[in-house]
Amino acid sequence: MDRSVIYYLKQKGWSNTEIAAFVGHHRDTIARVLREPLDRESPRRARPSQVAVFQQQIEAWLEQRLPVQRMLELARDDPAHPYTGSEAAFYKYVQPLKQARRALPSAVAVRFEGLPGELLQIDWGEVRQFPFTKPDLAGQTRYFFAARLKYSRWMWVRFTTTMQEEMLLRCLLACFVELDGVPWVVTSGNMATITLGRDAQHQPIWHPAYQKFAVECGFHPVVCAPAAANQKGSVENLVKFVRGNLLPGRTFYDDADLAEGCAAWLQQVNTVRLSDATGQPPSALLAVERPKFGPLPPQAHDYGIFDSVLVNHEGLVTIATNRYSVPAHLVGRALTARLYLGRIELYAGVDLVATHARHAGRHGRGIIPEHYEAVFALKPRARALVYRDWLVGLSPVVGDYVGLLCRKRYGEMDAQLGALYDLAQQLGRDQFVAAVERARRQQALGAEYVRALAPDTPLARSQSTGTPPVAAARRADPRQREVERDLAHYERYVANRDALAGAPEGAQ
Repeated sequence: MDRSVIYYLKQKGWSNTEIAAFVGHHRDTIARVLREPLDRESPRRARPSQVAVFQQQIEAWLEQRLPVQRMLELARDDPAHPYTGSEAAFYKYVQPLKQARRALPSAVAVRFEGLPGELLQIDWGEVRQFPFTKPDLAGQTRYFFAARLKYSRWMWVRFTTTMQEEMLLRCLLACFVELDGVPWVVTSGNMATITLGRDAQHQPIWHPAYQKFAVECGFHPVVCAPAAANQKGSVENLVKFVRGNLLPGRTFYDDADLAEGCAAWLQQVNTVRLSDATGQPPSALLAVERPKFGPLPPQAHDYGIFDSVLVNHEGLVTIATNRYSVPAHLVGRALTARLYLGRIELYAGVDLVATHARHAGRHGRGIIPEHYEAVFALKPRARALVYRDWLVGLSPVVGDYVGLLCRKRYGEMDAQLGALYDLAQQLGRDQFVAAVERARRQQALGAEYVRALAPDTPLARSQSTGTPPVAAARRADPRQREVERDLAHYERYVANRDALAGAPEGAQ
């Protein structure tokens, strides 16, 4: 029933009975409507909100800064009273609660400016489906380390393929080298590569490698309070800036092209573009900051990342999926490792117990046979097998040669492997590998041939002078001259064989 029609007809002078007949209602109903306000709304039935039962939990979730979508998932999975209402109703209930929290004093953002040389903020960014044009790189993910000085707004960015501990410290060290100094404070988020959590006093538990790095470089590490990412808003803005300014509209062929493009972009934003915050190019204010930095550590250009490793039952330690040997008496011990770009040093306390060339790949083995001398005394056959593993690891050609040698001269394998290992120690890796390559080409299987073909031997020199290899070998090996006979002597023996047969034994 339209109440406005009843009021209109009454104003025209119609009686209640006439209006009732016209609209199809009783005249008492018409009289009641005329006594009520025209804009009166019908009372709604009060229904309890399904979201209201989660009021306290929502407050706790807001304190933890959980996204609303995650709150909805938790509410629907609640074992006591799962939420079955609509998504829109849940969002509508949570929205005013979120707005009320923004008005609290604790939610007010307080900005501050850094002092010259004081504060470097760091973070990671990620780019999936990176716009490489090289076919075999298409669709790969790349990460980037971003750093920004609070005072000058100077920026530094490096793209990487991982965000692991060593990569973080290598990037941070490279940033210090670029700055030619170390800021007083480095601020970051609560990355697993920096902090392992909080103690009972809510203080960060530092990752040992990061803590050692901070001490040796001379900066104070600081992490944001949990769920307070705004404390490093400057560098987070840099991450957004990289995504929104460096990458859009650009493509890169490969990682080398990306590094060049990133360097050119940094040159432009640090020296040409004016900072919105300061009105000056960051490089201009960086000149003010540099005298305030701490000095670079002496080992900045060859820094060994700290790590702790455990020696397994095989006398090996594992670093980045590769395994390296240590002296056998250290089995079960915890050692300190220093990871350099080209080598790994292992320490028991302050004593250096092993140094290895670093494997560039994965699942490799670095074995030093002398580490197992105590084992060889009890297991003699193990010596040859360890020597073989060491030889095979020198190069693919040496590995192939050793495999053929073990098959063709299996009965002499232990002696041959020992002789090859000793020869490698005498010649050095490069000369030994060159000798093995020559022996492999000539299909000469044996340590004696490798020794003869080693550099600075007559046979090896013959390869460069053009002397036939067989003739050179004869001159090189005196035993060959002893057993050879001149052709004339042989012919004379054949011609006089019958006469010599009847002569006394001493006359022959």
